[in-house]
Amino acid sequence: MLERGRLTIKEASLELGVAEMTLRRDLKLLEKSGALLQVRGGAVLPPARYEPESSVKGELERKFALAEALYKKIMPAETLFIGTGSTVLAFAKYLARHNTLPVTVITNSLPVASSLFKTHCHVILPGGELRSNSLDLVGPVAERNMEDYHVDYLISGCDAASSGYGFYTSDMNLSNLEKKSIRIADRTAIITASGKFRKKALTRFAAREDVDLLVTDTELSREDEKELLPFMEIIKADAFEQKKQPFVSKGKEREKA
Repeated sequence: MLERGRLTIKEASLELGVAEMTLRRDLKLLEKSGALLQVRGGAVLPPARYEPESSVKGELERKFALAEALYKKIMPAETLFIGTGSTVLAFAKYLARHNTLPVTVITNSLPVASSLFKTHCHVILPGGELRSNSLDLVGPVAERNMEDYHVDYLISGCDAASSGYGFYTSDMNLSNLEKKSIRIADRTAIITASGKFRKKALTRFAAREDVDLLVTDTELSREDEKELLPFMEIIKADAFEQKKQPFVSKGKEREKA
């Protein structure tokens, strides 16, 4: 059913002859195993952009350690823009499970929107075109609609990073939307694995000067940390020591232009 496209709970219930509640429980378990991605009313195959969360247990723990550290740093906030990527999605799921206060979330990620369904979050989708390789909205419509909003924090991931130049993505359309989202945010937070600093990608969407907060793991090199600290605050979270307070490096205080 998934290979035919989207699986809907109502249709699958009739075809398989089982209760919708049974299907919902099974879909939840299958999502945990990485076999599918739940969306409103059903499920789809995991897009290529999103890594199966259960592929490596340590990877899952790392993502949620970063998500927890970011949540504790910036919440409560009244308005957020939450972008795309597997670690950003982990933050959205952490937000859905732990946030108890009203918060407005703008997102161009359908998985993020789905994870916040029936929570204390008021979710706004900016519209746009669906990317061919993932469930994200991009394009001129989304970019134009972004100009009508303002948020306290932008939460973004990246495909690659350079301590000397900034943060990169492999998709030009996504980069254009990320640049727009930086302009509408009071503060910008990047949540990403330190390994992204050893990768390269097509286009830069944020210079070091654009970023206020970096949440990463404890393997960030001293050289990268030293080069970034004049521009941003850095939080390094350890997946195996989540009960301890994350290490915080204080960067130079800067006013948002």
